[in-house]
Amino acid sequence: MKKYLIIGLMILLGTNIIALSGVAFNRMGEPTAQLTLTERELSLPYNNRAEKENSGISLSIDWRIPTKEGEEYRSWAAKEINITKNEILALGFDPLDMKDNYWAESKELYWALELNGALYKAEVEKATTAYQMALATFEGDSNENNNRKQKETSKSLKREKTANSRLFFIEASADYESLATKFSEQKNILIVKGLIKPYFTKRHNSYRLLLKHLSVEHIMVPLEYSEVFLNPKSLAKGKAVHYSVDIKWGSRLEPWVVGAK
Repeated sequence: MKKYLIIGLMILLGTNIIALSGVAFNRMGEPTAQLTLTERELSLPYNNRAEKENSGISLSIDWRIPTKEGEEYRSWAAKEINITKNEILALGFDPLDMKDNYWAESKELYWALELNGALYKAEVEKATTAYQMALATFEGDSNENNNRKQKETSKSLKREKTANSRLFFIEASADYESLATKFSEQKNILIVKGLIKPYFTKRHNSYRLLLKHLSVEHIMVPLEYSEVFLNPKSLAKGKAVHYSVDIKWGSRLEPWVVGAK
């Protein structure tokens, strides 16, 4: 019994050493990116208000895809994009069987994300246009349906300006260096890893790329910063907690918190 206990402890110790070595390696050298995100891009767990202790807080990274060209503005859209067969091959996937709605196996690839840049500004413009059109329609014919539409678009525009995530997916690549070189002059670009699955849909006779999720979706908050996310005054009044978080991404493209307020 003692023998197995020792073996178990050795396995546990070895696992911890490997994990800590990975963390240390990730943080060596210059960070690959450093950004300041807010509650718009980093959401607290749903049970945060009920937490009694100020430890173990994990923030979820919220990202979006832009509204497709020619489509009406939507604050939320399915996380998939159109893609060509050649682009699928360039990402390292095998050719898809076009006889059925065929799904290939997922791959972990490199993603480029843009924070508070041209894509976000374009979304604000689209939301503004949607509201202006709805308002003009309502002023021309103030029926109940048009009134509801202009109120909905007004709320959507307000959320776009003040609450929705400003972190947008730009493109994926099988090669980190190609993305790093392409966006080297932009300080608001983040390159991370994420899972992607392509498929062909007979209904639309097109290829699609499903952006499943980031490889690292959550960021643990060090104990020294946890009080920032448990603001007693805001929580007592039932208000949202507003915060900004300084984050670095290391050589393994994994994030860690370096500041919060």
